[in-house]
Amino acid sequence: MNINDISKCNIFAGLKPELIEDILISVQTEEPTFKKGDLLAMQDEPCNRLIIITKGSVKAEMIDPSGKVVKVEDIAAPQALAILFLFGRKNKFPVQVTACEDVETLIIHKQSVLQMLAKSEQLLKNYLDISANYATVLTEKLNIMSFRTIRQKLSMYILKLSDGENSVTLDRSQNALAEYFGVSRPSLARELRNMQDDGLIKVDNKRILILDRNKLIHMIKFL
Repeated sequence: MNINDISKCNIFAGLKPELIEDILISVQTEEPTFKKGDLLAMQDEPCNRLIIITKGSVKAEMIDPSGKVVKVEDIAAPQALAILFLFGRKNKFPVQVTACEDVETLIIHKQSVLQMLAKSEQLLKNYLDISANYATVLTEKLNIMSFRTIRQKLSMYILKLSDGENSVTLDRSQNALAEYFGVSRPSLARELRNMQDDGLIKVDNKRILILDRNKLIHMIKFL
């Protein structure tokens, strides 16, 4: 068990490595490894374990009833998966998790997580904070996905990033943003050009200058 790698995970923030090691030794854990392309979790299977990525990266994908696969996000170590879904009446993995490269993990089963959280107030606070933050991000994603058009999605996304400023730097590449919206890369690029031609924004790679904030706001309120 590499405590140095594990201690970098945000769930253990503020805890000394010695305390982390003592806590983990006292509960049941596993340290499986996965090859590129291996599944770490399947969508809708019971979420009965906490998976912490200690090395490597994975991708989270959602499969709709038609079989269409939508990439939700890339997750790189050190990171804990599906914290928000470990407890509750219908605790299932909301996405399929696949290794993007060789991955090392620390797995803590649900009952051991409860025992672990009972041993440290800081650890419990970290868990609750991460759950709350994830719920906020999930709410924002659902809000964006509720819009029908790419223009509406982009307007909402740009306004959210801008925080009142007129200059925005996209926090994702166009490929990643297209995956986030569940649209094709060419469709996203075309809509960015159209919004620029319509005088709403000016695009310079990942930098966006908002030219008409009121029209962007109107876009998400009334379309």
